[in-house]
Amino acid sequence: MIPCTAPSCDSLTDLDAYVCGLCLGRLDGDLADVADLAEELDTTIARQARTGMPVGSRSAEVGLPYNDGAAEVGRDLRSVLSTWVRDLWETHGPRRVARAAGKANVAELDPLDLDDTLAELAAWLRRHPSWIECHLAGGELVDEITDAVERARRAVDLAPARVYCGPCPDCGADLYARPDRATVGCRECEARHEVEALRAALLDAARGHIGTAAEIARALPRLLGRELSANSLRTWARAGKLTRREPDQHGRPRYLVGEVIDVALATPVRSRVTRAESQPA
Repeated sequence: MIPCTAPSCDSLTDLDAYVCGLCLGRLDGDLADVADLAEELDTTIARQARTGMPVGSRSAEVGLPYNDGAAEVGRDLRSVLSTWVRDLWETHGPRRVARAAGKANVAELDPLDLDDTLAELAAWLRRHPSWIECHLAGGELVDEITDAVERARRAVDLAPARVYCGPCPDCGADLYARPDRATVGCRECEARHEVEALRAALLDAARGHIGTAAEIARALPRLLGRELSANSLRTWARAGKLTRREPDQHGRPRYLVGEVIDVALATPVRSRVTRAESQPA
């Protein structure tokens, strides 16, 4: 038996597997929700739904801090799902021998016939649990997909207009502010604080830490006030914008949070023109 490679999992799994049954079950449950989440995201993006944010609890999650947050989360979820579908297919997909005159026979991967929709991508992944279980990066797959699904849940359940400002300096309660407000009031002790000063202190305190792409993408959006995917970090690393640091115990590269913050702040949030807007008048 060996430890499951999914972060924060203490379970054991078989020697020929990298993901335990508990994590596979959790992943399957999240993937089963994707079809409904896709519809909810579309509704939220179209502004047909009103969302609210729980207050008075230190464990409350922060809502997405910009108006097209649900669209961004949907794009990130599709990117994560499609990336792992391609990875699994290229690793485990069936191959056929291609014979060419005068050349050595080669094994060619069959083409993947799959619609690039959230529902279809999630359904495909649910049909291949053994590929996930035995995939060398199976733990990372579980971590990234469950995180992306959770962010999608937050996008449809919480108001997209508040940003996390850290704990209140006076009483420790979590503070959330509207993005257009210069100050934030604490609901517990009623003290008021400068938003920019609070968030600058949070970012400065985080700069010296290192973490994997998945870990940083899970924690940093609360401080940056914008969504950030693990795929984005890997793209920046391949482009030479981030330096790969010492890997973690599972061999996954880690990055300095300060570098990620600088690149993220210098990178505009993606926006897309709708089909209607792109049509000539």
